[in-house]
Amino acid sequence: MSADVVRPVLAAAGACPVSVRWDFSGWPEAPDIGLGAGGPRGAYVTVCAHARDLDLTEPAADHTVFVHVKHVEAERAPWLAAQVGLQVIGELVMAPW
Repeated sequence: MSADVVRPVLAAAGACPVSVRWDFSGWPEAPDIGLGAGGPRGAYVTVCAHARDLDLTEPAADHTVFVHVKHVEAERAPWLAAQVGLQVIGELVMAPW
């Protein structure tokens, strides 16, 4: 989903919580942390506008970005954040089975 598609969704939502998810065919290779290219399972990002959680139940004045990776590749999330000059601020959260 491109930014051109997301902007109208966020504008229509106004101050209401809304989430947008981008799925990828895989994460890039991260040789400096010992990881090869990741596959499509667990390769997505979710932006929750006006919410702190994926269920959109914890209100926020801004947005929260969730980087989804496989559990066995948890170190990929901080590496990905660092590639764009950011850092992970939350704890690792395991998805329910």
